[in-house]
Amino acid sequence: MAITDLAWPNLSRSIVDVDPKFLAVEALDVLIVGSGIAGLSLGASLDSKLSFAVLAKESPDDGSTPRAQGGFAAAISPWDNPADHLLDTMIAGAGLCEIDAVTVLVQEAAAAVGFLERCGVTFERSEGSLALTLEGGHGRARILHAGGDATGAEIWRGLAGRIDPSRIYGDTFLVDLLTDAQGTVVGAIVADSSGLRTIKASAVVLASGGAGRLFAQTTAPPACTGDGIAAALRAGAALADLEFIQFHPTALYFDSDPRTLVSEALRGEGAILRGAHGELVTQGVHPLGDLAPRDIVARAMFARMSAQGLDHLYLDATGLGAETLERRFPTVVAACRAAGIEPSTDFIPVAPTTHYTMGGVLTDLWGATSLPGLYAVGEAASTGVHGANRLASNSLLEGVVFARRIAETLNHPLVGGGAPLALNNPLRPFARDVKFETEYLRAKMTEDVGVVRTGEHLEVLAAELDKGALWNHKGSSVAEWELANLATLARGVAVGALRREESRGSHFRADAPEPKDFWQCHQVLERNAEGFVEISSVPLGSERADLPSSAVGL
Repeated sequence: MAITDLAWPNLSRSIVDVDPKFLAVEALDVLIVGSGIAGLSLGASLDSKLSFAVLAKESPDDGSTPRAQGGFAAAISPWDNPADHLLDTMIAGAGLCEIDAVTVLVQEAAAAVGFLERCGVTFERSEGSLALTLEGGHGRARILHAGGDATGAEIWRGLAGRIDPSRIYGDTFLVDLLTDAQGTVVGAIVADSSGLRTIKASAVVLASGGAGRLFAQTTAPPACTGDGIAAALRAGAALADLEFIQFHPTALYFDSDPRTLVSEALRGEGAILRGAHGELVTQGVHPLGDLAPRDIVARAMFARMSAQGLDHLYLDATGLGAETLERRFPTVVAACRAAGIEPSTDFIPVAPTTHYTMGGVLTDLWGATSLPGLYAVGEAASTGVHGANRLASNSLLEGVVFARRIAETLNHPLVGGGAPLALNNPLRPFARDVKFETEYLRAKMTEDVGVVRTGEHLEVLAAELDKGALWNHKGSSVAEWELANLATLARGVAVGALRREESRGSHFRADAPEPKDFWQCHQVLERNAEGFVEISSVPLGSERADLPSSAVGL
């Protein structure tokens, strides 16, 4: 099958059959979709004169941020500098990082740390200075942490404390974005326990996280079904680099969903990856050994597991001692003990697991997307920072830096959406009743678009996704809408991976194992006016969020 035969016709603008004019309406200046570090940093940075709400799909503290263990990367020590942080980020990104975006990230890192401290975040200190540790891919110790390995939870606590709780809407699902006749995003249809309603807004910001639930084995919590990214594509926004999914080398190999991350900081403190017989796993693979960039370590582990017929390897943290483990890594220790493992004396069973979505909604350096009125930030966005492989602990930093940039753009009087309409429109509760199809999709993605991929399997998967047409399904429950979002993005990931006939960063093709100069570019997806999704190869350095539509039909 040729790439041009991969038809994806008439992607619907909506996954619900409803006329918004019949729904209850709320009007705001800014609608923030997502209650993680990116959404809360934006809310905490907006001018007090602006009306805004933060949508939390489930409980506000049930996303990825409170689960983040590793830390917050920032070149703030006397022996470090942003230029070195930039270089490490570019190397990890395997030739696809946008240098302007990375420059913004590393140069504004110190200000981001100061912002979080002003919000009440307490980073750990040593002898009066901020304590810094080492993680994979970093040439220097520049990772701030809090609560041992509970950095994300401490950051979330501090940021949430800066926002009026009445502005955070829990258990509220983004169904679709609303656009006017000119294509400007003017609000969203959302669903809560009472039914559907419309929120009009002068600016909508997607801080809705990634799509880790595309895979059966993932560290992503249940809320991470790519809802904001898929809604943006339906509305006409450009997406980029969906084929780049990061597999974290060390997740606890235990029957849980999501899987518990075993922080990279453990290896930074001296823990060692070992095979079934205690042998070193990454010796001779990379000069940094177990602290090589994540894609390299994950592939080394995958190769060892495949050669020996194993489904996991081991992390040896016994040399750190019980006191260090309990003080620095209480989250990991608790998870291990719950699984019957004592990490001070036992090797920890680990395996590479889906962890982070590098691609997303294409933005410029100020978070603006290709649609007026729509912004994206955090894991939902493709800022160009991560390239083909995210450097450890750059994700929390990215969420703060670019959220503050969006706030700078929005902190001026905005045209309101008009007076709220007091309409009564109760609908039936939204039942979560779709399971089999979602689990089948996740299993297929794990099998065919995992750490190692082949064109043959990707082609079969893309064709199978076409047959089901689930990506164009109109539903009436959260579970059905989630499935449509996952299927939409599954097809984008599969086709992007099939079309990229090379290996680069987190994308490894066994049938094309080397990088190719031709593919040092981004792949951009966009729904055109006729409803067809198109894919373009766009060179690095192109004007982001304003890219040409010359494309190959998907």
